[in-house]
Amino acid sequence: MSTKIRELLADPLDLPLKEPFKIATGIKDAAWNVLIRVVLEDGTVGFGEVSPSPYTTGDTQGTVLAVMEQLRPSVVGQDIRHWRRLLNDTRKAVRNQVGAHSGLEIAVLDAFGKARGISLAEMFGGVRQSVETDMTLSLGTPEKAGEDARKFVGEGFRKLKIKVGLDVETDADRIVAVRDNAPDVEISLDANQGFSPKDAVELVARANARGARIGMFEQPVRRDDFEGMRFVREHCPLPVAADETVFTPEDALRVAREGAADMINIKVAKCGILGALEIISIARVANIGLMIGGMMESKIGLAASVHLACGFGCFHHHDLDTVYLLKPFECEGGFRQEGPHFSVEGITAGTGVKYDPT
Repeated sequence: MSTKIRELLADPLDLPLKEPFKIATGIKDAAWNVLIRVVLEDGTVGFGEVSPSPYTTGDTQGTVLAVMEQLRPSVVGQDIRHWRRLLNDTRKAVRNQVGAHSGLEIAVLDAFGKARGISLAEMFGGVRQSVETDMTLSLGTPEKAGEDARKFVGEGFRKLKIKVGLDVETDADRIVAVRDNAPDVEISLDANQGFSPKDAVELVARANARGARIGMFEQPVRRDDFEGMRFVREHCPLPVAADETVFTPEDALRVAREGAADMINIKVAKCGILGALEIISIARVANIGLMIGGMMESKIGLAASVHLACGFGCFHHHDLDTVYLLKPFECEGGFRQEGPHFSVEGITAGTGVKYDPT
């Protein structure tokens, strides 16, 4: 079996959403992603995916395609068995394109796992076979929030994440509407940097005074406002999670040093797999909790996050619901879905993804 890379392919992967999805930073009705394939000389194909976000990672579909074009000469001809050396070298070549590089990392490791006959979940430790995701509610009216909460509970979801960032009063009404319509679910909030520190604290106080019982608050303030993150953490009776604040292991180290968050949201689409491994180590040493999330990946890219979560078994919260937001398309392997539960049982090589883009 040849383990040398014959081709690096990158193509647009345009995926419509089931309905427009709104957060504090904008609204989205489609995911303009990039499919990445690493093809070995024996025909083995490793699949990766990038879900660009100009606001979050600085990537667009066009820049990701350009990055892959730039990296192709450095990748083709390399031996997949030396994947860490290969990815260290390509990462240095595109130091500021972490999101784009994440898709290459997924494809390379998928190809390696398939070549070696080992799943990514096993490569990462094989602690668990399945994880349970939450479901995210888009920004909207309190009535729509309550309606969505009833629908998702009926579909088996026990954890709901509410996007906030409109204004304190409306968001408090929306949170209470979710609690009224789904009294037994675990509720978390995600502001996507939408609040000032004082407004974030005020929102939690108002909602909890009305019986909301919130479990976690993700990225309440601007990503570079470490002092503001710490203020929210010190004045809210619930864990605060850093998402956009942490892209790199260096960011995670600063969060730990400044006491800016109780939890870090790792996204493979944001920091890559290699960055995720380092952030996990930093968080564990610093006694910071971990959650895992996604951008707007299909099953192709999300599979790497599911395998990472199952392999390590160290994440307190799983926010891996993007496949439920996108219109379905034909793609085999990756993981098995049953309501909010994702299982990697039966995946024996790489992520197990099989997809024909033609």
